[in-house]
This record gives sequence, C-alpha cells and structure tokens, in this order.
Amino acid sequence: MLALRVAYTVAQSQSRHILNLLPKSLFTRLLLLLVISVVIAVFTLGYLFRQDRVTLIARNFTDAKLQQIEALRDALTKLPDDRPATVQPLAREFKVLLVPFDKRPEIGQPPKGPAYRPMIARLQEQLGQETEVRFGTRLDQVIVWIRLPLTAEKSRSVWAGFPMRNIDTGEFPLQLGFTLGGVLLALLGAALWFARRLTQPLSQLSQAVETVAAGKHPAPLTEDGPSEIAQVARNVNKMAANLERLETDRRTMLAGISHDIRTPLTRLRLASEMAVTDPKNRADMIEDIGEIDRIVTQFLDFARGEPSESAQPMRVADALAHVLSRANALGLDVTRNGDTTEVDALEINVFPAAFERMFINLIENAHRYGKPPVQLAAIRDGAMLEITVIDHGAGIAPADEERLKQPFVRGDQARGGAMGAGLGLAIVDRLAKWHDASFNIARRAGGGNAASIRMPLVQP
Repeated sequence: MLALRVAYTVAQSQSRHILNLLPKSLFTRLLLLLVISVVIAVFTLGYLFRQDRVTLIARNFTDAKLQQIEALRDALTKLPDDRPATVQPLAREFKVLLVPFDKRPEIGQPPKGPAYRPMIARLQEQLGQETEVRFGTRLDQVIVWIRLPLTAEKSRSVWAGFPMRNIDTGEFPLQLGFTLGGVLLALLGAALWFARRLTQPLSQLSQAVETVAAGKHPAPLTEDGPSEIAQVARNVNKMAANLERLETDRRTMLAGISHDIRTPLTRLRLASEMAVTDPKNRADMIEDIGEIDRIVTQFLDFARGEPSESAQPMRVADALAHVLSRANALGLDVTRNGDTTEVDALEINVFPAAFERMFINLIENAHRYGKPPVQLAAIRDGAMLEITVIDHGAGIAPADEERLKQPFVRGDQARGGAMGAGLGLAIVDRLAKWHDASFNIARRAGGGNAASIRMPLVQP
C-alpha cells in the first residue's frame, strides 16, 4: 500500500513537471495540439501508403507467380552452359530480367521492415532458406530480384528480376512527398486559423477584464464564436455596462451631495463671522467649516472619474513651479530639493489641474501627518521621471503602504484628532493613473515618508 502511494505521488509530481513545461498561452497550447495531430495524421497516411505498396508487391507473388519462379529455376539448372545465347531466350520466354551474379553481386537493396517478412518467408519456404531477395527499380518500375542457381552444377547463380506491374517504387514516391507536404502546410494553416479564431475572443475577454480591474471601461466585446464564449462575452458586456452606470450614478450622487452641502456651509461661515464675538471661537468655527469644505472638495475630486481637461506637454520646471506656487499660496511650506539642472528642461505630459491637485494632496498630507521641513525632489531614471514629496515625521508602517491608497482609509497618525475623509492618497493614486504613472509611499530610512510619483517623460 505504501509503495502504491509513493508511486502515485511520483506520478503526480512528474505529470505536474510535464505540465509546467507546456506553454502558458491557451492559443499556443491549442496550436501545438493541432500541429502535433496534423503531423501525426500526415505521417500515418504516408506510412499506410508505403505499407499499401508493400502489400501490393506481396499480392503479386501468388501461387502462379511461385510456379513461374520454380519453372524458371528448373529451366536454368537444366541449361547445358551459361552463355548468353542459351540464357537470354529463357529471359524472353519467362518475361524476366536475368543478370549474372558475378557481374552484379550487389544489385538492388535488401528488403527492410516487417511488412516484407511474410513474402520473404514464403519465397524461402518454396525455393529454399538460402534464397536471396532484393528490391530495385528500373524506369520507375519495381523489380523484385531473386537469386537462382545457373546450370545443373549450381556453382554459379543469376539474379532473376520480376517486374511488378501497376506498382510504384518501394521507396517513398517524390510526387507523393510533395503532395503530402502541400496537404501538411494547408492543414497547418487551417490549424493556425482555427486556433486564432477560437482563442481571440478569450484574449479580448482577458483584456476587457484587465481594463475593468484597472478601473476603466472596456470597449464592447464581439458576441460571436462558440456559444459558451459568446455567452461569456454577453455577460461581460452587461457587467461593464452596469459598472459604468453605477460609476455614473455614484459621481452624480457625490457631486450633488457635495454641491448641496457647500451652500449652507457658506451661510454658516458668514454667520459665524458676524454673530460670534469671541475671536477664538470664531476662528475655531471658521477652521472647522474650512475643514468640512476641504472634505467636500475631496469628495468632488474623487467622484470625478475622468479628467475634464486635455493632457499637454510641459517642462518639469514649469510644472513644479506651479505646484510650489499653489502650495505657498495655501500656506504649505515646501522647497525644491536636489540638483534641478538635469530634469528642469525635460518634458512630461500632464493634465495641469490634476497634476497640481495630485502634489498639493501629497504636500498637504505631509504637513498634516508628518513634520516639516517638507521637500520636493525630482530625478530622472531612464525614460521615467520620479517626483518625491519628503517629510520628516515618524513615517507610516510598512503594512499601511498599500492600505492607505484605498478610499476612506486613514492611518494611525489620523487618530490624534486631525479631520479628514481618508480620500487624499486615494485621489493621488487615481490621478497618477490618469498620467500613466505609478504612486508609491513608504517610510524613509532617515525618518519620515517619501511619497513618489513615477511617470514617463516625453520622448524627443
């Protein structure tokens, strides 16, 4: 029982190893299967054709043919001598070819393959075990050569060649080879077309699912092909349409709520400035109202699913100058860090307002949850530009690096009383994707956080 379990485990391991060697693509696997099947079928056809040739040769050696060979052998052994004048009349009478063995000892080729064995065994049984048989061709006709004794002394022998009518050569015919090659190429082309036709909807389905996973809306899939694939395509189209409708409803709802909240907020701010006499209370109320307004703005930014502006090329120096100017206007102290000569003249494609919002959120987050000084650094890495906002706070935990990119998630530092909806970094992550960029935030080795946007440069 233990041996069976071990054998089963080994077999499973070997089967998994073999499967790992197979191509990963369904198209490649299907094409490989079809190609192997077609090649096996064509080679089997060629083998069967050759076997058919052998069978036809064997069928020609009927009892009548064997009687003819025996009669020829008796006539040869009764010849008074082996002169051509006495041998060739027999060749014409029996309609065979006679070649002296001493002149052509290596005529034709020995028969190869198990298909010839029954015929050879029958000839040797009838004519003697020492009988030699060869196969050759003459004018594209199969010749079966049989070595027979010459004259009564049997000291000399002759090759008797029996033409096989209506039979091609025993070797593989060249014309048939070309024909089978053409059939093989046609079948391989058909296999390629079939595999591509069958797997293309699956490839489109995979791309559509990947697009949905990236938060985008895929183009409608073609609903044809096999019924199972067509049904999946229809369901994916329905799912994409439902997601798009839900996204539209979500944006409309958030925009409506945020817009409706701003009107009473404005009235509250005016009322607090006019009605509250205590300066400290008035300042606190104005600050709270401003915080609520900032949260509403974040809702609006997060609700916007697509950019409302066009992308345009901009020098790195100009793009960062706009960010620094806006940050200083908001009372957020930030400075450029590092050598600027290498990157300032480079260009990037940006949505200006979205680009500014992305880095204002990072700078604001650095001030809110980190410690000054807050710095902005830009370095080139091949065809990419990496812009980093650096603070000198405690830094986030490694477990929070991906979690904080999710909407409505706040870090431990936010528990100290700072308000917020937990949308700041989620908005940054979404705006980075608009720019075909990646967003990463992590604790620095020297303390604090480094929030980086890595985006492609405009190629000259």
